[in-house]
Amino acid sequence: MKALIPILLVMPLSACARPSGGERPPSPATLHASAQVAEQVRRCYRAPRVPSAGRGIATRLFVRYGRDGMLVGLPVPVSQQGVTPESRPYAGRMIEAAKLAIIRCSPIRLPPALAERSSSAFYLTFSPRRQA
Repeated sequence: MKALIPILLVMPLSACARPSGGERPPSPATLHASAQVAEQVRRCYRAPRVPSAGRGIATRLFVRYGRDGMLVGLPVPVSQQGVTPESRPYAGRMIEAAKLAIIRCSPIRLPPALAERSSSAFYLTFSPRRQA
């Protein structure tokens, strides 16, 4: 049986906010750099042993990194999708697996487009069932 690989969707915090005033949408270089961060964290994810219902849960976390690639604070759970009465007992384990992947991979190598900033904030979504 082929192992499920989590898909990490990463969105820089600036892309999640509505542009107002002087804010610009993220550049293609920033989006590409964000995908590089997601790929690093993806390699550190270890799926918990949960039934198929638990693997249907997508977990979104808020993460912030310093200029040196070190994690600033702990990852913060923002939301989960796909939680049903059947999968609810596994929701906490899915959050913990996502948080551990982020912690395990710290420090990350920030691409030049992100390393210039004093800190970089992201929403990372872990979704074991989705395929690229």
